[in-house]
Amino acid sequence: PFFSNLIGGILERAGPSVYGFKVYVIFCLFEAVLAWFMPGPIVKGLPIPSENGRQLEYRCNGVSSFYATCVVAFILHKTGVFLVTDLIENWGTIMTAAIICANIITVLTYLTGIFSGKAFRMSGNPIYDVFMGAWLNPRIGRIDLKMWAEIRVPWVILFFLTLSCAFKYEQLYGEISFSLYFMTLAHFLYVNACMKGEECIPTTWDIFYEKWGYLLI
Repeated sequence: PFFSNLIGGILERAGPSVYGFKVYVIFCLFEAVLAWFMPGPIVKGLPIPSENGRQLEYRCNGVSSFYATCVVAFILHKTGVFLVTDLIENWGTIMTAAIICANIITVLTYLTGIFSGKAFRMSGNPIYDVFMGAWLNPRIGRIDLKMWAEIRVPWVILFFLTLSCAFKYEQLYGEISFSLYFMTLAHFLYVNACMKGEECIPTTWDIFYEKWGYLLI
């Protein structure tokens, strides 16, 4: 009974769904569009030995992108297009979509790195190399995927998930608890600090040395 209930609960609350994929993919695409177009300083990374010392440029527009996301989320909530509470009510299936997308992106990035000749510092062990990654600096146009994925997706989702919990609590009990006020503020300040400090990321170990594999994705 325990395992059947467990599996039944997972399938009911966290099974893959079109809605979960739609929410997650649209969110990621929206954040990518913001990363491409929003204003922000251009910062150069460290010289990359594998590219003859070339310094890549990074558009650090996390602050403007985060505030734009907050404004759009407010509008969607007020107009009823996407309520903030929808996030926590469907968190299981959205999380499942995120995990499946991460696995697909991991494999695609690995294979693209291999076949494009961008594979770097490979061990020869496929399992290890898929986990650690093959491509050091995967990019789509002006977007560095590794840096974009580092704070633009996970930390923004964390803040809105906490905000969603607060809205849902108020919906159920008519008030918001102190702990939820505290955590919502804490996560907002943390994400805000990450975005303001984004221009420090291009020179970090993650960007300079770590490849974009399952570990980081």
